[in-house]
Amino acid sequence: ILFLKDDMLYYQIFIEPKGDQFKGIGSVFSTGKEAWKLKFLEEITTKYGATNLLKHETNEYSLIGLPFYNKKTESTFKSSIKKKINIK
Repeated sequence: ILFLKDDMLYYQIFIEPKGDQFKGIGSVFSTGKEAWKLKFLEEITTKYGATNLLKHETNEYSLIGLPFYNKKTESTFKSSIKKKINIK
């Protein structure tokens, strides 16, 4: 879990590194034996990401699940981080 804070929000970002042995049919993680984790990461972003913030007292929290990290797909992972937490 990666914790970040900017002026307005606290971020809790879930990162799951995966080796190629977890890929399934078509050499993609979404068909592998741990595809349920990938789906979970996508669901928490949808449910608690930038548009549906969790509120605790006066602070706002954004929960973000990123795609599995793999060295071979690092550029996709980096673009997902930039998109989901609005890094320019």
